[in-house]
Amino acid sequence: MLRRFRFALRPGWLALHVLCLALIVTMILLGRWQLHVSESKHFSIQNFGYALQWWAFSLFVLLMWGRVMRDTAHRNDRVTGRAPAEPPPPSDEPVAYRRYVMPTAPQAPLDAEQAAYNDYLARLAAKDEEA
Repeated sequence: MLRRFRFALRPGWLALHVLCLALIVTMILLGRWQLHVSESKHFSIQNFGYALQWWAFSLFVLLMWGRVMRDTAHRNDRVTGRAPAEPPPPSDEPVAYRRYVMPTAPQAPLDAEQAAYNDYLARLAAKDEEA
């Protein structure tokens, strides 16, 4: 398990860990500050909402950090040829890929009203070309 995440000890990854940790701590503290402002205003719902928003941002950073780590470990497993931790579920039915083919059937014949309108448009276009 720990071998999969050995890449996370490289300097670039360590900088990412420090950045994520700094963001999470900062946003938690900003949320606490907004909560304090809310309490000083006798429970301002706006500031309370901002506090919740800061905490939601910190959760988002934590989740994205975990997802980036997991995806990179999975990508490294595929490159090195190691079996992934969880094999994908077996597929009962192969996926059918088909190339799109443009229909070649002739169009339906025009009715009299539509043919007259097309002739009118053609005469207008011809008149515009003359001018």
